Amino acid sequence: MKFLFTTAFLSAVLLSSISVSVNAQGFNLNDHKWKDRVLLIFSPNTYTHHYRDQVRELKSAKNGIQERDLKVYHILQESSASVKGEIIEGEETDPLLSEFDVSPSEYTVILIGKDGTEKLRTNETLSARRLFKEIDAMPMRKLEMKEKGEEN
Repeated sequence: MKFLFTTAFLSAVLLSSISVSVNAQGFNLNDHKWKDRVLLIFSPNTYTHHYRDQVRELKSAKNGIQERDLKVYHILQESSASVKGEIIEGEETDPLLSEFDVSPSEYTVILIGKDGTEKLRTNETLSARRLFKEIDAMPMRKLEMKEKGEEN
């Protein structure tokens, strides 16, 4: 009896750890719905000028990103140890490339609203100013600003 209990307990622990690691590796946009806005940065590698400019632009806007509940994901065909943040690379990029109709060889930035729908798409470096203007015009963001007393 003690053996069966121990075996069942160990099996449950093993299965829960397996599901956690599998979920941690997969990206699911629904995990962010109604909680976060998501910025997806698709790039063939970290060496394209658009990608480097985008990373610099976002680095200088950390407070605004945090204030707007924005999660940034880098979807790279080739990664680099110098990239910091949420990185999706290699074979894990295939479902996202397909879902958002992005070629592996092109640079694309996509903004997803808290409602889970695409709000903005560009193949150029997205300025923080334009990004924040787009987000701040969203009805949900206007409500957030009003509740915080930020809206004029």
